[in-house]
Amino acid sequence: MYDIYTIADYAQLFFIVLGLLMSWKVATARWFFLSYLAVIIINMVMFSITIAWNTHYYIFQAFLNIVFILPIVYRRDLALFFYSKTGLNFYQRVYEKQKLSTQECMILLIFSLALVVNISTWLEVLAYKYYWIDNAYFKLYFRDNIILLIQLALCGCLLMYATKAESRELKYESIR
Repeated sequence: MYDIYTIADYAQLFFIVLGLLMSWKVATARWFFLSYLAVIIINMVMFSITIAWNTHYYIFQAFLNIVFILPIVYRRDLALFFYSKTGLNFYQRVYEKQKLSTQECMILLIFSLALVVNISTWLEVLAYKYYWIDNAYFKLYFRDNIILLIQLALCGCLLMYATKAESRELKYESIR
């Protein structure tokens, strides 16, 4: 049963790479997926260290949920920063064309839910550790399944973002 959790963890990487390949021609989508790829790689590198933390693993996961939100919220500003430093037209195009999409809003909601789940789990584990409660029910019976559903929904959003990327770009071109 625990193999499905591992598969879901690595599925994000697969869907990001797939989305990157599907929407390579669209600068804003490429920037979106490259930003997420960087965060996913940091998460995977840190996993072997943080999993050993036991109690504070969940607060680190909550911190990572915030880090996953950053590429959506600050991607446009980061592109402008990189454009000012490098002068590459890619970053200028991303800055000019980047608009918040429906899929990005859904991803924000998904990571916000994951943030609440991880903070709740961390608080429950702390309460259990200091004998304020007798059992960590949420952690034991609900947390992993909720996170699994969140990861699957996120994979769906990433795929949908990739499929809609070119039409969003064409819509932007027609408005301009």
